[in-house]
Amino acid sequence: MNSMLNIAAFCSGTATAYFAINACNIIARKEHTRLRLMLGFIFAYWAVMTGKDLVSLFPGAYTGPMLDAIQVADGWGVIVLACLLFELSSPGWVTLRRVALLSLPFAAFTAAYIVRPTPFVAMAYLLFLIAAGAWVLRTGYKRMLAYKQFLRDNYSNIDGIDIAWLKNVYFAIYLCMLFWIITAVVRHPIIDSLSYVSSIVLWQAMLHFCAGMKAARPVPANDPAPGQPAADAKDYTFASAIDELMERERLYLDPKLTLGQLAERVGTNRTYLSNYFNGTKGMAFYDYVNSLRITNMSLPLMDSHPEYSLERVAELSGFNSVSTFRRAFAKVADTTPGRYLARASKPADR
Repeated sequence: MNSMLNIAAFCSGTATAYFAINACNIIARKEHTRLRLMLGFIFAYWAVMTGKDLVSLFPGAYTGPMLDAIQVADGWGVIVLACLLFELSSPGWVTLRRVALLSLPFAAFTAAYIVRPTPFVAMAYLLFLIAAGAWVLRTGYKRMLAYKQFLRDNYSNIDGIDIAWLKNVYFAIYLCMLFWIITAVVRHPIIDSLSYVSSIVLWQAMLHFCAGMKAARPVPANDPAPGQPAADAKDYTFASAIDELMERERLYLDPKLTLGQLAERVGTNRTYLSNYFNGTKGMAFYDYVNSLRITNMSLPLMDSHPEYSLERVAELSGFNSVSTFRRAFAKVADTTPGRYLARASKPADR
């Protein structure tokens, strides 16, 4: 058992150092986004949480009451996770008031355990944490889907604000939560060690994806008044002007074009215009603009200038990145840009 405790202590120390070093690096930066600063404090929190576990790994300290107390302290991590997930899918969600309200049941269970530190209270708290974790994942996932749709409905380029990667992270978080439940029930140093390793992998992925993230707050600008119903198809009097305007002024070449800007040009509001794209055209604003970029610019460019690099074609077509250009091209042309160029440069059969 001592050797296994030593392994767990090494993993706990490694995790503590990992979180502490990253927290210092993030917080010490001169320029911060709201999300990155939050991430820095979250890493500092996890450094403290993993560091405290070292107390239980001393000889004779790996006991039921000690592990119950650690479990109670670990439960607050659900709040930290909720804050990050909700902030990613609802920029600006985290406020002191919301965090305080979210903390009330955790504070109640913690106080109950301090007054009566029994296995029954610890088990009740564990069941609560399972329910709270499931609620966080379910609520956060629904918010993520809604935010993804908001981005596609309002922006022609979503590089730097897209959270499509978060879908896979949710799956990883779900597995980590199941693993944590196992560690809370089985209570073995080797399982604890694997838990520390999995937490490093998970948070390194979060750090990687959040590094360049920007927030796009869904702030209504010219939407109809609350309670006003969405327009019917017959009310889309602006429909005929959209394609003509996009074609004449080639607005799709503007990489910063938004739904709000187009709504102003055609004399309507964002809600009606978004309903028109999704209901009548059967695609989001993002897909509509990108299809015009590919059809009206990228394909003609690649036909007339096969010597152009994909980077140049993407830039001239209004894309901010080659990766986004590749995805849009494959969706519209049903092939990759590389294959299209190879096919176009192939001499015709005689």
